[in-house]
Amino acid sequence: MDVDSDNADDATGLDLAEELRRAVGNFVRAVRLVPDSLPPGYGEVLGALDRDGPQSVASLARQRGVRHQSMRIMVRDMAADGLVSRAPDPDDARSALISMTSRAHAVLERDRARRRTIVAAASDTALTPRQRRVLDQIPEILDAVADSVRVSAGR
Repeated sequence: MDVDSDNADDATGLDLAEELRRAVGNFVRAVRLVPDSLPPGYGEVLGALDRDGPQSVASLARQRGVRHQSMRIMVRDMAADGLVSRAPDPDDARSALISMTSRAHAVLERDRARRRTIVAAASDTALTPRQRRVLDQIPEILDAVADSVRVSAGR
């Protein structure tokens, strides 16, 4: 066993992990520059509801890393804007489940479509045909890495 080679592989793996973290962060920040039609924070809440279904205010607050009171105010404002509705939680009479309205689905899809269009156009402009072929594999690869990170984090 070549110890120097193993250490080099570890360093290369760590370097790659850092480059991946940096590149994904850069991509996410760039995509976030695309203006949404929703106020700040609404898109993340609607995305969580779209992805995971109806949830309590407490669950939404945990996911966003905000206080329950702050999320309660945001949900109240989103309900006033016709984006979410509240229904009694069948498992907890003291709680309500927050759901997306059809208006929220339409707004969220419009914002996602705008971002998809911009990312697709940027990919077509910035990448060579070979890079586009590699890019086709990236979502599957990133999903596998994300799943592994979740397992490591116990989630």
